Amino acid sequence: MQGSLLTIGDELLIGQVLNSNVQWMSEKLTDINCTVSHHLTVGDKKAEINKALDYLTTSSNFIIIGGGLGPTHDDLTIEALSEYFNIPLFYDEDWIQRVDAYFKSRNRVMSENNKKQGYLLKTATRIDNDCGTAAGQHFTTNINSRSIEIFVVPGVPHEMKSMMEKYILPSISKKTLVASEKILKSTLLTTGLGESLLAERCDPFVQKIKSMPSYSLAFLPSSTQVRLRLQTIAKTQGEEVQFQNLVDELRVFCGKDFFGFEPATLEKNIVEHLKSKKQTLAIAESCTGGLVSHLLTQVPGSSEALKGSIITYQTELKTSELGIPPELIATHGVVSEKVVIAMAESIQKKWGATYGMATTGYLGPTGGDQFAKVGSVWIAVSTPKGTVTKSLYLENHRERNKERSAQAALDLLRRVF
Repeated sequence: MQGSLLTIGDELLIGQVLNSNVQWMSEKLTDINCTVSHHLTVGDKKAEINKALDYLTTSSNFIIIGGGLGPTHDDLTIEALSEYFNIPLFYDEDWIQRVDAYFKSRNRVMSENNKKQGYLLKTATRIDNDCGTAAGQHFTTNINSRSIEIFVVPGVPHEMKSMMEKYILPSISKKTLVASEKILKSTLLTTGLGESLLAERCDPFVQKIKSMPSYSLAFLPSSTQVRLRLQTIAKTQGEEVQFQNLVDELRVFCGKDFFGFEPATLEKNIVEHLKSKKQTLAIAESCTGGLVSHLLTQVPGSSEALKGSIITYQTELKTSELGIPPELIATHGVVSEKVVIAMAESIQKKWGATYGMATTGYLGPTGGDQFAKVGSVWIAVSTPKGTVTKSLYLENHRERNKERSAQAALDLLRRVF
């Protein structure tokens, strides 16, 4: 099936809000063997919505429309759809009662303008919103003897995702595959090696997949990792076995840079490993400013593995809190292998942890000294058997440098397990 995504909102066009919904929806639709042919974003104007629908209805089997379902004057989606498809509105008292109950469950009073969200398309199936106040809609229309399914969802990401997963994706997937077919997808996660070098290493596998028309392989890089997505449609158990064998083969090509399969995360893997071994970690962060600790504490149960973290951002705190000798810093520089080793070993000993981790660096755009330039980062992990280090030489971009440094610190810890 071929589908299109229409997102509505002035805030998307002016860049005030990142339109992450289309990326998420496209990925999920691709997973169920749909072709997404268009992403189209328009403002909160009926004329623009009409022009978008004129265009998309000529080639789409389905259209998912997101946004403009709120209670304010600029939320025009339902009214615009009513006029365009000539579907009358009706007031859904049942839905408004649910909205009222939603507010009461949170000790809040429903505003008068929320009643606007009770006006729904009369011939549409309501898609209930279990985490918000805007109901979704689903209806089928015929244009030029073509049947087109229309789905309408809120623009709030978690509300949209709930409707997609519980209603829309199951509804569409019934029509994209025959009973004997199964979509197989595996996304391998790697870190520590860039996309080009990883692709070069995996080239024999890439060439093999190119000779298999039913398979697709994609390299998906980000600033901290490269994902490799292998996908096919299987009709027999033998084809499922073949797929798994290929996943295992690709994993071998990834080598030690492989750390898991999506939806795993590096930080979750580390926490689970430490917990399983009844081991602990203590961290002294400088340039990463607590980001390593933040990532780890996003994992439920991380308190069993992470003893604690200290941000010794200013140089004097490295001395007063970690006991780093001032002469060591004066001789080698605060961003140096000697200093980061001392930081990691100090926090490991101070808090009696199995492992100590430390980061220090100049992330930019200013900084640097006679010992280290902007973009220089040192990481250390102190283990029961000794201390290992890693140096990074990054670009002059503070935010990306912080993310990469935190990921590299976690990766270094993973590799010493």
